[in-house]
Amino acid sequence: MAINPESKKQSVSFGKTSGPKGLPPTFPPFPAVPHGVTIIPFKDFTPYGYKRLRTETGEEIEVDALGGLPTVKVLSEEEVVQRNKDRKRRRNAGQSADATGRIVPWWEEWEEGENSRTTSEPTELRKSLIDRVHQAADDFRIGRTWPPISSGVRTLWDHFRLYIGLLSSLPIYRKAKKSKGNTDMTCEGGGDDSDNDDTPKAKQVNVNIIQDPLEQIAHPGKQLEPNEGEVDIMARLLETFLEDMEKSIKVFMSSYMRDKGLIWQVCLLPYLLSGIHESRRSERNLFIAPTVLHFFLRFMQRNEVFAGFQTHTENLNRAVAVAELAIRELPLTARVARILPGMFDAACKECWGYKGSLSMYISTTLDSEDGCTSTDTPASSAVGTFEEALKADHAEIVSSDVVLDSLMAKEVLDDTFGVDDGVNVSPAPVDDPWAAAITAGQNTTMSWTDVKVDSLLTFLGPTQLPLTHTAGVVEFSTRKVKEIMLPEAINSIPDTPSAAIEQELGSRFARVVLEPWVRTSTDELLDIVRPIITSSSRGPVIKDPFADIIDVSDAHSPSDAYNPCRDDLTILINPSSVDCLHVGLGLCGTWVQMARCEDVESSITPIDQGTPRVSKHPRDCFWYLEDVVSIFPSFYTESEVEIDLGQTTDNDDL
Repeated sequence: MAINPESKKQSVSFGKTSGPKGLPPTFPPFPAVPHGVTIIPFKDFTPYGYKRLRTETGEEIEVDALGGLPTVKVLSEEEVVQRNKDRKRRRNAGQSADATGRIVPWWEEWEEGENSRTTSEPTELRKSLIDRVHQAADDFRIGRTWPPISSGVRTLWDHFRLYIGLLSSLPIYRKAKKSKGNTDMTCEGGGDDSDNDDTPKAKQVNVNIIQDPLEQIAHPGKQLEPNEGEVDIMARLLETFLEDMEKSIKVFMSSYMRDKGLIWQVCLLPYLLSGIHESRRSERNLFIAPTVLHFFLRFMQRNEVFAGFQTHTENLNRAVAVAELAIRELPLTARVARILPGMFDAACKECWGYKGSLSMYISTTLDSEDGCTSTDTPASSAVGTFEEALKADHAEIVSSDVVLDSLMAKEVLDDTFGVDDGVNVSPAPVDDPWAAAITAGQNTTMSWTDVKVDSLLTFLGPTQLPLTHTAGVVEFSTRKVKEIMLPEAINSIPDTPSAAIEQELGSRFARVVLEPWVRTSTDELLDIVRPIITSSSRGPVIKDPFADIIDVSDAHSPSDAYNPCRDDLTILINPSSVDCLHVGLGLCGTWVQMARCEDVESSITPIDQGTPRVSKHPRDCFWYLEDVVSIFPSFYTESEVEIDLGQTTDNDDL
C-alpha cells in the first residue's frame, strides 16, 4: 500500500472498541483512512522490480524500475569469503595473477590504480612547501600495497626519504597492532579484519585499492623522530631538494646510489674472489630506484602539490623527465658492465699485452718532453712502498700460495689466534684429490678465476691484423657514447693491407663513437677526472689538452697530434650488444688505439721526407677497450651537500 508521508504527522484516536488509549490498536476493526491518503487495493498494485538500461557509453546497468536508481550487488557468503581471501593474498604487491595466470609485477599493479590515488587532504595554498612534501610522501606510502620487503622496494624508497630529509634513520616494518578495546574481528559488509586495525589510511577514490597493511617503527637503539641535532640537518636536506628537485633526483640516482653502495649486488663468494666490480651491479636495484621515484614524482605532479608555485611546478616536471630517462639508462649500466670489455677486446689484449698500469690511476699529469705523458711511479714501486710500511710495523708478509701448505697455515693461525686457542689444522687425507693436485702443482687458486680468452683467429680467422697494426696511444679516461653505427658492407677495394683489415673489421662489428666527458677543467668531478696518457702509449699527444693554444713539443704538427680532451675515438662491439648501449652513457676505462704499424714507426723514427705516405689520425682509427672501471648514466651529477644520517636497518636486503 502507498501511504502519504504527511499522514505520519497526524494523530489518530480510536474508540472503545479499539482498546484503551495508549495501547497498540488491534485489528479488526481497521482505523479510518487519514485525510489525504489514498490506499491502493492489492488487486490494482503493479510490481516494478528492476530493469536494465544502456548508458550513453554503451554500458548496460541494472536500475530500480520505479525510481531509476542503480542497484548494488549483494554478495553471497561464498563471494564474501573469496573476496577476503583475495584481499589477504594481495597484501603484498606483485603477487596477484591476471586472467591468463601471469603474475602481475608490482609496478604494473601500481600503475593500474595510480590515477585514483590522491592526497589525504586537498593542497592548501597557505600550507608551507615543506608540509606539502611531508604529506605527499606519507600519502604515497600509505595509499598502496608494497612488494615484500625482500624485494628491496621499500628499502630504496626509505633511502630516498633519508636523502631528502624526510627521515632521520631508516625504519623497519611490522604489521599494525590492534586497538586494545577492539575485539570484533568481522566487519559489516564482508570486509576483512585489516579494516579494523590501527594502520593509517589514505584517502582514495577507488575503494578497491588495498592500502599498506604495515606500519613503520624505529630500529632498535634509534628513533623515527629526529633529535635536536638532526632537525637542522633534515631541514637543510629538504630545502636543498625543494630548491632544485631536478638536480636532487640526478644526484640520488647517480653519485648518491654509487657512494652508498645501492647499485651493487654483492655476493660473498664473488666478492672474495674479485671484489666489487662494475659487473656486480644489481640490475634489479637500478630498475627499482627510478621506477619508485617516477611514481612518487608523478603522484606530486598529479595532485598539484606545488600549486601556486610556478617555479617549483616546472622544476618538478623536469625531475619527472629525469626519472623517465633513468628508467631507461640505469638498468643499461648493469648490462654494459657484463658485455664490456667484449671478447674481441680481450683478444686484442691477449695479442698486444696489457697496456694499462696501476700507476695511471695515481698520476694525473699530462706533461712530458715529447708531448706524451709518462707515469710517475711504476706499480711495483707502489707495492714495494706498501710492503715496507708493513715491515716497519713488524708485520710479516706471507704469500697466498704459501698458505696452501698445511704447516704454514698452522703457523699463521697460531700467530693469529694463539697456540692455546684450539684451532685444528689437520693434514689432508692421503686420498684427497685436492691435496694431490696442489702437491703436483696442477691446480692453484688462480685456476678458479681463470677466464678462457679467444684469440683473434676466432673472430677473423687467419688474419694479418697483428702484423699490420699495433698498440698506439693508450688513454685512461671517461667518455660518453656519441653515436652507434651498425656494420657496413664492403663497397670499395682497399689499397693497403692495413686498410683492408680495417674495412673487414668495420663489416664484422658495430662501431661505437665516444666523445670526451671532460673537455675543460670545469668538467672534472671526484669520480670523473681529466684523461691520463700512460707510459706505454706510443704516438704524438697534445701536451696540455686544456690549453687554448695547442702545443706539441716534437717534430709533428698539432694537426697530427692526438688531443684526449677534444678528439673522438671509435671502438668495435658485437652487433648483438648494440641494444645494451644508449647515447649519453659514460664509460671510464683504458682505451688502446689499434694504430697502423707504419704510423707508430714514423712517430718514433723520422722517415725520409721524400717518401709519399698518408698517416691515419688516432681519432680515425679503431680502438679497443682494455678494461672498464666505471659506468655512468648521462645525467651523472655529484652533490655539493655532504650530510650523512644513520642508515642501519634490518630490512636492508640489497
